[in-house]
Amino acid sequence: MSRTDILEIVDPHLHLWQLSAGQYHWLRPGNAPDWQDKALLQQDYLVSQLELAPSFRLAGLVHIEAGFDNHAPERELAWLAEQHLALPHKAVAFLDCSLALPQVLANLQALLPYQPAGVRHIFEDDDERWLHAPQLEQIAGVLAEHQLVLELQCSLANARNMARIQQLAQQFPELKLVLNHAGLARPEQFPAWQKAVQTLAGQANVAMKLSGFEMLAAGRYSQPDLAWQQQVFAAVLSEWPAERLMLASNFPLCLWQGSYQQLWQRYYQLLTNLGLSSTGWQQLSAGTARAWYGFKTN
Repeated sequence: MSRTDILEIVDPHLHLWQLSAGQYHWLRPGNAPDWQDKALLQQDYLVSQLELAPSFRLAGLVHIEAGFDNHAPERELAWLAEQHLALPHKAVAFLDCSLALPQVLANLQALLPYQPAGVRHIFEDDDERWLHAPQLEQIAGVLAEHQLVLELQCSLANARNMARIQQLAQQFPELKLVLNHAGLARPEQFPAWQKAVQTLAGQANVAMKLSGFEMLAAGRYSQPDLAWQQQVFAAVLSEWPAERLMLASNFPLCLWQGSYQQLWQRYYQLLTNLGLSSTGWQQLSAGTARAWYGFKTN
């Protein structure tokens, strides 16, 4: 990377929060998840803390819901609007797909005035009930009508999950489905995960965010497993077009394994090692996120 190169980043998966403003039950001591070093997260994280070296430039971000108020998720979007962010930004709101369908649709209507880019329900650990619930198809249809992204956080190594995602993608070809955190890839499940990646390669309306690797350790000063991250990157790049892949930080959870700058430098080095071109890098670091989340192009 020469001194004249500036690498643009549109970070499609980060969390901003202000503990005094919202509920954030998951961040409170004694509440799940029981992570090794949850204490690092128990402070405010705002856009001013997204620090990068001059060779990188943050050109946009997507705030992913952080549990501000799960009973009234529109409050998180209202809080974000009050931050008056100078950077181009989008938001993905919480939508509890486990509620009775009329309530889900009412909650969605309350979100629409804030113009979210999409919605998320963390199906992880509860996927057998809610990812496979029949009403998810009705919810997906409404999201497609409103041109909203449906974020999916669940394990791709589960064959039923993979089949369900494929079914939703085929049933609603106009719906954008985005897999969070590389489909929760884990080393011990790599063959099953890789098979799912290969199966979903042909679904043009399914994208993947490459992020969340720090959650395998979930402790401050834990060391990133560079060989594992490179194995995941190589497996996905061999099957999927760059136009459906995006690098993401999962800030501030990424701080368990170093600074925001170190994360992006690590991504750049790993992908350079794999032979990714500068054009390919910019697609993964900014282009795909711009396209999938509806950023205006200059």
